[in-house]
Amino acid sequence: MELIEVTNEKLARDFIRVNVERNAGDPNYIRPLDKDINDVFERKTNKALRHGEIIRWILRDGDGMLAGRIAACHLHP
Repeated sequence: MELIEVTNEKLARDFIRVNVERNAGDPNYIRPLDKDINDVFERKTNKALRHGEIIRWILRDGDGMLAGRIAACHLHP
């Protein structure tokens, strides 16, 4: 397993793809708009980040396949 910090556009796309691939077999899955997900991580569109920081990672398994994702946010008072 490899945990990779999202630091560029390709990794940001992979962050979104994790959810899409993990839910591909679920007929009830409704994919959110990529823009809506990306806006959460942008200071311009997420007012909470004006006083905080956010970071995200993707997890790849031993074969290099996307296995999971996680994000963490720290808001300053």
